[in-house]
Amino acid sequence: MNQVAKAYDSNPQREWERLARDPYHSLEFLVTRHYLQKHLPPSGKILDAGGGAGRYSLELCRAGYKVVLLDISSGLIALAREKFESESEDVKKRLLEFALGDIQDLSHFETNQFDAVLCLGGPLTHLSDQVGRFKAMSELVRVAKPKAVVFVSVMGYLAVLRTIAVKFSDDLVDSSFQTFIEKGDITGNTATLWHFFRADELSRLAESCGLETIEIAGCEGLSAGCAEATNLLGQNEAKWKRWVEVVIQTSAEPSVADLAEHILYVGRVAKT
Repeated sequence: MNQVAKAYDSNPQREWERLARDPYHSLEFLVTRHYLQKHLPPSGKILDAGGGAGRYSLELCRAGYKVVLLDISSGLIALAREKFESESEDVKKRLLEFALGDIQDLSHFETNQFDAVLCLGGPLTHLSDQVGRFKAMSELVRVAKPKAVVFVSVMGYLAVLRTIAVKFSDDLVDSSFQTFIEKGDITGNTATLWHFFRADELSRLAESCGLETIEIAGCEGLSAGCAEATNLLGQNEAKWKRWVEVVIQTSAEPSVADLAEHILYVGRVAKT
């Protein structure tokens, strides 16, 4: 995980800009925001675990929620502090804490503490072993109140296959490709660097840790793999508005969710 932290520390601004880079990348934020608005309680205290530079934390604080932002990268935490400094006092005071930490160990927080828990953008994808992913998901559930909603997004396995075919076809004949096909892992010289998910794998993991599945969606929706065409739509305000509506309306179709670059899981804590 030190390797992950160093990677984000090297260029925090890149992660902040990722969700607003162009119309295509903005869909991840727009679709996720739709499901947050749909399933979050009207008020309460929220943990944004692996929240990076704080785009979702900032949105939630502006909407009146109290938020704790946690991330493994000190550079991203520092950038989040900077972004909040330009906000009104009312917004700033709703960000209760900037916490440096790993989603596999949330012992800093009490059990049943949060009205909702977020883990968005793919922090679980950085956990290379199954034990670590189970531990992280269990921690996200533990700190949530009974019946609280937990939102988790990961990077999709099928989307990576598509990207390999389009941009990195030499990888198809590399010896490590079979490991990816079998396990969803991409490895470096000595270690697994990424784990990519199928939608059903994500739901099974969540349910094994005490969540009841509400819905699963594809954050890029029908635009997944079509960045150029999507960005062209973004140049026309009327077309873009209508396309975003279509993407959101169809985002929970099982085939759409499984093919997305980012798969969003929404579940409710089953414990009483």
